Amino acid sequence: MLKTVEIARELTEESVRGLIERTVDVIHVPGFYPKDLSAEFSDRVAGHSELEAYKVQNALKRLGMGYVDVGNDDENAARYHSAAVRSIWGIRDLVYPRMTPLDHFRLLLEEVWTPGATIQVIEGKKSFVGTCRVIEPGANMLPHNDRLARMLKDGNSGLTGQIAVNVYLDMPPEGGELELWLSEPTPEQDRIQATTDGLDRSELDAPRLIVRPANGDLVLFNSQLIHCVSPGVGGRRVTMSCFVGYRGDDKPLTYWS
Repeated sequence: MLKTVEIARELTEESVRGLIERTVDVIHVPGFYPKDLSAEFSDRVAGHSELEAYKVQNALKRLGMGYVDVGNDDENAARYHSAAVRSIWGIRDLVYPRMTPLDHFRLLLEEVWTPGATIQVIEGKKSFVGTCRVIEPGANMLPHNDRLARMLKDGNSGLTGQIAVNVYLDMPPEGGELELWLSEPTPEQDRIQATTDGLDRSELDAPRLIVRPANGDLVLFNSQLIHCVSPGVGGRRVTMSCFVGYRGDDKPLTYWS
């Protein structure tokens, strides 16, 4: 028998730990960022000259290179890390002197998690944090999971848990929901994702949880479990996002994009 879905409405140490331990299925904080600032921020992101498509998930565009695009390529890794801090500052400038929602989240995470939180370091170099993503209406995404170790050459991240973080700046009138299967991929499905955009939806059961965020909402979920975004209708979907890595209750959390 499947357990009852558990949704937390606050970002606390207990709710974050619940995502890792799978006693909480999603953290959904309505109104985390003001709607008027969300609208202004999303317009600036969607109209930015440096907005470009992902190499893996090419159905969406992003501002700020994600580590998923490194692809075990040394040149891509050098590009990612050399631009990491500068890219954080560049996105921050879009709303300065106000705070971006991810900066707000990072401060709260450091405060609620007893050992604190800090930027993820990969091969001795700082990571970028705060990718802004634009999904146009009708874009068809594939179910997938996110796991940092899959993207590293040695396949070892040192993480025992990974959380996805999204702040919703603009949602379409219909669609664009977060779909959660609440299950891990099989080893074969994990291997498939190393070379493809995701999994064949027809081979999966229906998602167990569908979350419909509003503009300005914060949503966290366990990214090691299968998830997807339904196609939007009548408008774009704009988010600011990152991942959070867990190594144990006595260790700082880390974040990256």
